[in-house]
Amino acid sequence: MMTSFCYQIGTDIQCSWLVVKALEVCNEEQKKLLYENYGKDDPECIAKIKALYNDLKLEEVFLEYEKKSYEKLTSSIAAHPSKAVQAVLHSFLGKIYKRQK
Repeated sequence: MMTSFCYQIGTDIQCSWLVVKALEVCNEEQKKLLYENYGKDDPECIAKIKALYNDLKLEEVFLEYEKKSYEKLTSSIAAHPSKAVQAVLHSFLGKIYKRQK
């Protein structure tokens, strides 16, 4: 569910990513729903946005994006000439990849 990666982890960043991605893929009716409900502190509006994200399968899109980003970063880290820098970067990456809090 959406709550595992949006509403529990850095909501400003994750949900900003989600709304941008939603705008890229939704139809006009879905855009209208998004514009009418996004950013409102109303449980009904929040439920509509969550349902839209689920309809658009944005969790799957995010997980694929996260995986590709991780692969790109690990490749870039491995190309760095300093093993010490690689270790630090891998440590940082390990703290943020697939985090739950």
